[in-house]
Amino acid sequence: MNPLEPFTPAPRFPWPGGARCAVMLCFDVDGETTALEQDPHAADRVTTWSQCTYGPRVGAPRILGLLDHLGVGATFFIPAYIARNHQAMTRAVVSSGHEIGAHGDIHERLHGLSRQQEAEILRRSIGVLEEVAGKRPIGYRAPWFELNPWTPELLMEHGFEYCASGMGDDIPYQYANGMIEIPGQWMLEDWEQFAFNADPAWGSIPQNCSSVYDLWWREFEAMHRYGCCFVLTLHPWLSGRPSRVQLLERLIRDMRAKGDVWFAQGHEIAAWYRSRMQEPGVGDADFKIHHHAPDGCR
Repeated sequence: MNPLEPFTPAPRFPWPGGARCAVMLCFDVDGETTALEQDPHAADRVTTWSQCTYGPRVGAPRILGLLDHLGVGATFFIPAYIARNHQAMTRAVVSSGHEIGAHGDIHERLHGLSRQQEAEILRRSIGVLEEVAGKRPIGYRAPWFELNPWTPELLMEHGFEYCASGMGDDIPYQYANGMIEIPGQWMLEDWEQFAFNADPAWGSIPQNCSSVYDLWWREFEAMHRYGCCFVLTLHPWLSGRPSRVQLLERLIRDMRAKGDVWFAQGHEIAAWYRSRMQEPGVGDADFKIHHHAPDGCR
């Protein structure tokens, strides 16, 4: 390498068509479960409740419109409560060609739940999504991104093909049982940037869209140079606001203009990863270092 040139290592993973970077757009449609998970009587907090319902009622349809306009596919992780109570929105996600993944029932934090309790929530979530959307989910995101040591095993037992909850790499990796992880990062999440509620207190001062664009774009540019998998996680009650939809549009357009980018849904990334990891030579060197089961998941 020439030390006068920017550091540009070999791509972390071979993406389809010679793409330098994969991009997975995720929308966690938490809606009312944002409040309900913390307070079973949250519906009595009319203003707080209304801010949460903005997501599935207003934000999600607006985001679907943008994605359709740009011709980009995405993955929507939907709690069972939201699928039951916003069935038209849930079906619209599927009819628009997007993927639906499981995301708990009322967005329950897994930490503190028993294996049996977690398994029951999984079964309930699968059943509701299958009934409402007409498709069995094969992707899963844990509420609050927090997994239990046994979660990968439960996901395999219930027919899931990938998880999108860990943060142990910037390309996919596998748990000891073969469950594929498509990792994200708190930096590439809109809660830290935009969430605010007075009581209960959520977030801090919402950030300006320009500063958020700069944060996300700088990470995308670096991940593009290093050949990574850029996973952006947005919530329709936050990123469905008009100015933030424009932020997302700008980001997608600029990523496209950058070139050598593969926009993919979770199931596509998982299938590609699985197929390539079976090929001779893939898994050596850098891959052999990074593709191991994280501690606690063996």
